Amino acid sequence: MRGASILHAFAGKWFKGIALAAGLLASGMSQAAGEAAGEINWYVYPLPPLYIPEGPNKAEGILDLALKRHLIPALPAYQHKLIHVPLKRLELMLRDEPNACALGLFKNAEREKTMVFSTPFFAQIPPGAMMPRAQIAQLRSYLGAGDKLNLSKLLEDEVLTVGVQSGRSYGAAIDELLQIYKGKKNILLNSAPNAAKSLFQMNALGRVNLILGYPYEASFLNSRDSADFVDLKFYPLQEQPPFLLGYVACAKSPFGEQAIEQINAVLARRDFLETIASYYEGRLPEDAHPLARQVFGMAFPVKAKPRK
Repeated sequence: MRGASILHAFAGKWFKGIALAAGLLASGMSQAAGEAAGEINWYVYPLPPLYIPEGPNKAEGILDLALKRHLIPALPAYQHKLIHVPLKRLELMLRDEPNACALGLFKNAEREKTMVFSTPFFAQIPPGAMMPRAQIAQLRSYLGAGDKLNLSKLLEDEVLTVGVQSGRSYGAAIDELLQIYKGKKNILLNSAPNAAKSLFQMNALGRVNLILGYPYEASFLNSRDSADFVDLKFYPLQEQPPFLLGYVACAKSPFGEQAIEQINAVLARRDFLETIASYYEGRLPEDAHPLARQVFGMAFPVKAKPRK
């Protein structure tokens, strides 16, 4: 009986996936009937587990799957090319190439000068700070209600060094804060090809005290099996909102604006949003699942049907 129930559950998930794929393909049929719309250069950047460029889970990141399984098949009128690029070059490509697009970017005022953004499709628990548990006593004077860290005060004091990934957005509030304190001796910018992994290694060596990042990064990039494993604690930041929204961004060009219009038609489907949310939840520690569902509900509330 247990085997039959497992088979039934697996079949249910399989049919749900088929239904989603069929629905997304249908949303692009009107495009396929006309001439080809051109080629989108999708820029993919190393940021596990959003994009996983190497290792046993290569190309199975949250956004890897969103792009290849769902978004690309729903845009059949376009040719699609995936190009891997270091994160620090991503904004340059979106500025200089009229047919460039990328998945999962935050929106901020600086980016809006050179990029056009879709409607949001992905809600995340905001980036915070991670620090070795053995050293967390040093943070006591910077913590407020709910153990939220006052990053502004910490940067102002210049006592603890914060590791930051060059070219990466941590949400508008933190981006602005990092710009204000740009050049401070306690901000270490890392621009290595796999800067996220590099920062964890630098933390293990004691070159940085804290790392800015997502709650899932500590478990994904800081494996207990690795020689440089450090037991880290995640702290939310006082300056962050309850959640951050991810968007598709394309170059601010006639091609990019047309592509975003077509992409928005796909992102309007609730089953697409729910599938991406399930990929995200699957990468979080189990005790963070309820918060992830709460975040999704706040970001994408179910609209009440009008009464007849």
